[in-house]
Amino acid sequence: MATATMATAAGAAALLYYTLNKKIQSNPLTGDDENGSDVQNHAPLGIDRVSNRLIQAPATWIETISTLSETLRFTYSETLGKWPIGDLAFGISFLLKRQGNLHFGHIFGGNDSSRLKGPEIAADLRYLLNLLTLCWHFSKKPFPSFLEETGYSEEDVLLQEPKAGILKPSFTVLVDHKTKSFLLLIRGTHSVKDTLTAVTGAVVPFHHTVVHDGGVSNLVLGYAHCGMVAAARWIAKLATPCIVKNLSSHPDYKLTIVGHSLGGGTAALLTYVLRERKEMSTATCVAFAPAACMTWELAESGADFVTSVINGADLVPTFSAASVDDLRAEVA
Repeated sequence: MATATMATAAGAAALLYYTLNKKIQSNPLTGDDENGSDVQNHAPLGIDRVSNRLIQAPATWIETISTLSETLRFTYSETLGKWPIGDLAFGISFLLKRQGNLHFGHIFGGNDSSRLKGPEIAADLRYLLNLLTLCWHFSKKPFPSFLEETGYSEEDVLLQEPKAGILKPSFTVLVDHKTKSFLLLIRGTHSVKDTLTAVTGAVVPFHHTVVHDGGVSNLVLGYAHCGMVAAARWIAKLATPCIVKNLSSHPDYKLTIVGHSLGGGTAALLTYVLRERKEMSTATCVAFAPAACMTWELAESGADFVTSVINGADLVPTFSAASVDDLRAEVA
């Protein structure tokens, strides 16, 4: 169903973009300079993809229309705007087959690797499995059924945003007194609106202020996925007052942000945002199959507090604008 939704969205994006612009540019990678010569428009970090739009979730119909227009423009420019339809179909088929044939055990399980074992490792795996179960039920079940299946009650729900919007994923904040923790769960791609958030993939500047011992110890600059940055900031705006209030009442509790797929990428970016506040500077994140959402320097700066769990060569965590450029070069 997700594949069909993406295909429908891409087709609608192409058609609407063509209608609005009244012509299709046949070669967007080249342009004419003042002397009439062709100039290649290559950018190592995809600077041609950098968006200048305000990075926030739309609050009005006008902002929603503007966001949709930008999303459709970007989707078209990255698909039919650069790929002939035959190459696009072949490229998708080629990528799926290549990813399916990758065996990560041969890549990362060399002679210098050691097998993880022991009671602590087993406990960590049970903890991750429990978080994955929470993500699965939150994404697939109605909220009352989610609470029933996972053993939580209405009293454990501190905040709930049940309906997703454009750049506004569904999320909830729970308290778990057994583990002395607050859990912020973000739903993965579940609806057309979630899909539109995922394909709002223009690149935007994003920085991470590293807070240590109450002061700023470093500033990491980079770029991130526009839709997920907007979603993360929207969640931060809604959830911060609730989380800060409850952390002040339970100072020995920890905060963990959890998400899957689209929710995983958003959870990682949200953790960066929340950790810039002193009250939440120890927040951690567990992201299951997170969508590729940030540049390498930013990812490295979060290695101590973001845990990504990926199943082998899963396509979603390895699929980004840069990998699309590499794939197009291979197909060509």
